[in-house]
Amino acid sequence: MPKLYRKSQLIACTVLLYLLSSTTLSADNEILLMGADSKQHAVSEYLGKGKWTVVNVWGVDCPPCREEMPELVLLHDEYSSTLLTILGIAIDFPGFGYADITEVKKFMEEFMIEFPVLLSDESISSKLGAGYLSGLPTTYIYTPRGELVGMQTGAVNRKVILDFIKKRSKTADPEKKQINN
Repeated sequence: MPKLYRKSQLIACTVLLYLLSSTTLSADNEILLMGADSKQHAVSEYLGKGKWTVVNVWGVDCPPCREEMPELVLLHDEYSSTLLTILGIAIDFPGFGYADITEVKKFMEEFMIEFPVLLSDESISSKLGAGYLSGLPTTYIYTPRGELVGMQTGAVNRKVILDFIKKRSKTADPEKKQINN
C-alpha cells in the first residue's frame, strides 16, 4: 500500500474518532451479552473502571477484522495492566446477526485473544449509544469514566488508538501517565 495512502487513511481515522460527541451509558439501559466463556456479562463491567476502554465490534469472516486483530492483541498485551481495557464484541459477518460461539472460540484461539469477547448482533451499536452499525470492524473508545468519545468504522491500528487516547488524556488530565508509541 502506498505510503501516502496509508498516511491519509490514518489521518482520516483520527479525524473520525474526534468527531463523535460524548455519550455515557446509564444503569437504566444495562447491556447484557453472552460471553465467549458461555457466561452472561454486563457491558458495564468493562466501562468506567478508571481505564480507557476500547470496544471492538468484529466478525470472524470479516477480512479487515482479521487484519486489525493482531494490533488489538498487541495493544491489550502492552497496556491492559496500566492504561486500557479491550473488549471484543463478535457478530456474524456478513449477515450482522448473532455470532456463532464455536466459530468465535476458534477465532480467539487462532489470534491468541486473551481480552474478553462478548457475542451480539448489529443492534449492539445503538445499544452502546452510537447509532446504526454501518460496517465491520467498528471501534468505540470510552474514557476512564465510561463516556463514549470516539468511534471508527473500518480497521484501526495500535498507533491511531494510542494517539487518540494520548491527545484526549492531555486535554482531560495532563498529569496522567504518558503513552510511549
